[in-house]
Amino acid sequence: MRLIDIKRSINIAYENFHPKFSSNNTNNTYYIDDIQKVKVAIRELDHIGFLHIKDSNDDLLAQINASITNRFILNGTQNEAYKTLFDKLSYSIVMLHQWINNYVTTEETETTINIKLPQIDNLKDFAAAGNTIKKALSRVIPEVGGEVRVKQFDHGSYWLIIDVGVIEAVLMIGGLVSTAFVILKKVLGVVESFKTIQSLDLDCQIKKITIKELEEKTIKKEALEKAAELNNKYFEKKNQEDSQTDINERIDRLSTSLSELIKLLKAGGEIHPSLIATQETENLYPRFEDKSLPFTPIGLLTTENYNGEINEEQEGDAE
Repeated sequence: MRLIDIKRSINIAYENFHPKFSSNNTNNTYYIDDIQKVKVAIRELDHIGFLHIKDSNDDLLAQINASITNRFILNGTQNEAYKTLFDKLSYSIVMLHQWINNYVTTEETETTINIKLPQIDNLKDFAAAGNTIKKALSRVIPEVGGEVRVKQFDHGSYWLIIDVGVIEAVLMIGGLVSTAFVILKKVLGVVESFKTIQSLDLDCQIKKITIKELEEKTIKKEALEKAAELNNKYFEKKNQEDSQTDINERIDRLSTSLSELIKLLKAGGEIHPSLIATQETENLYPRFEDKSLPFTPIGLLTTENYNGEINEEQEGDAE
């Protein structure tokens, strides 16, 4: 989990944890209001691992988590128990809030993009991942008036946080990543079918093609077709003004972007919108819940000679 995710949960807990105590002295009855907001707070703390509601022996936390009402009606003993618990939680939340906001100063905006890098085992992997992201985004983002700026390399994880300047770039990246994700799943399906054919005792031309050749040809074909569709979607007005040469060059840039994004996704990378993105923007990006996809180390996907060196073309791209 990224520190920026932890920060978000702590801030939500800080904003919501304000239980209101009151009493009726005539019948020794006590009340706690705003329980639903308290529940939001403890669930956020549970989400980041600070509390463990399900594994806790504390019945009070379980009661809050299960509550569907906004008020607890308690006797004196119960009231004291909750006061003790809430005093501890209140102190902890204030301390956490002060610590995380001083330690992680980055704030997300609507133009923030969160990139989960593939597994990084060495400098070759790190260079390959950075080069792939550069080739995927740097030539297409300016097309919609944006630019890529690195905001943060999240502490203790493989998350790169960038800002692309304009919301149009955020929306286009969502379309590119979703399209790349669809192409990747299609390519993996084609490869599985190919392996089935290879396993059969058939003398056919297709068995002479290698898996690598099949993947490359399928990705190139699909990326070019989808790039033309994305060009019509995101650059309809520009297409009316530009020459056919300019349009073809833009389609080529979009195709390259898709191919590089497929490499990143195949290596286990992910791209997400800002934590404060609208639901409409979130829906443009793929869901990465499917952990069954086979992953290939990023270094192997971005080199030709697999000997620990980035080839000359890649070194030029990385400058």
